[in-house]
Amino acid sequence: MKNFLLSLAILLCLALSFHAQNKPDPRVIEVSGSAERWVTPDEFTFKITLLERMENKQKVTIEQQESALRQELKTLGVDEKDLSVYDISSAYIRRKKVKDVLSLKDYRLKLRDPNKIARLQDLADRLNVFRLELENSEHSEITRLRRETKIDAIKAAKDKAEYLLASLGLHAGKAVFIREEPDEVPRNQYSNSYGLVSNSNSNISVQDGVSVKDDALSFSQIRLRYVILAKFEIE
Repeated sequence: MKNFLLSLAILLCLALSFHAQNKPDPRVIEVSGSAERWVTPDEFTFKITLLERMENKQKVTIEQQESALRQELKTLGVDEKDLSVYDISSAYIRRKKVKDVLSLKDYRLKLRDPNKIARLQDLADRLNVFRLELENSEHSEITRLRRETKIDAIKAAKDKAEYLLASLGLHAGKAVFIREEPDEVPRNQYSNSYGLVSNSNSNISVQDGVSVKDDALSFSQIRLRYVILAKFEIE
C-alpha cells in the first residue's frame, strides 16, 4: 500500500511538472519608460575660512573675526546653529603656535535661502573673509522628488505599452517584470565657479594677499532622470 501511494505521488509530481513545462508562457511586451525633471536647489553648504591678519599694525584674531561673522549672519537672518566648526577636533585640541605664523580656522555654513547668497558674498567682502567656498547644493525634498520622478517613469512605460499594443488592437495587462535602470547623471556640476582653479566651487579666493572674485554666484540645477524597464502581459 505504501509503495502504491509513493508511486502515485511520484506520478502526480511528474504530471504537474510536465503540465507546467508545457504551459505556454504568457505573451508579454517589453518596454522602457523614462522621466526627467530639473530641480532648483534650496539648501547650500559653504566653507568659510578665517585667517588671522594684521591691520594698522594690530592683529585681528580668529576670535574677533568669528564674533563679527556670527553677528553679521544673525543680521542676515541665518540661524546661529547653521554655522559650525568645519573640523570639530580643532575646537578642542590646542595647536602649538609658531612665531610669525598666522592661524587659520574653517567653518561650515548651511544656507537655506538662495536669495541670501549674494548678501553672504557682500558680507564676506565686508569682513575681509579669507575664503568663502560653495561646497554643495541640495534640495530639502530631494527624496520625494526622486520617488515622484521614478513613478513618472513607470507610468511612461505603461503608456508606451498601451499605445504600441493599441495599434494592433491589443491591450496591456498587468506588469510581470519591473526594473530600474541607472541613468541619473552626476550632480553638483556648477555652471560657473569662483576662485582661481578651474571647476572649483569657491566664490572668493586669495592669491598673494589679493582677493579675487566674480560678480555673481552661479550654480546649476539638479538633474533627475530615471529609466524603468517593464514587461506587461498582452491581452
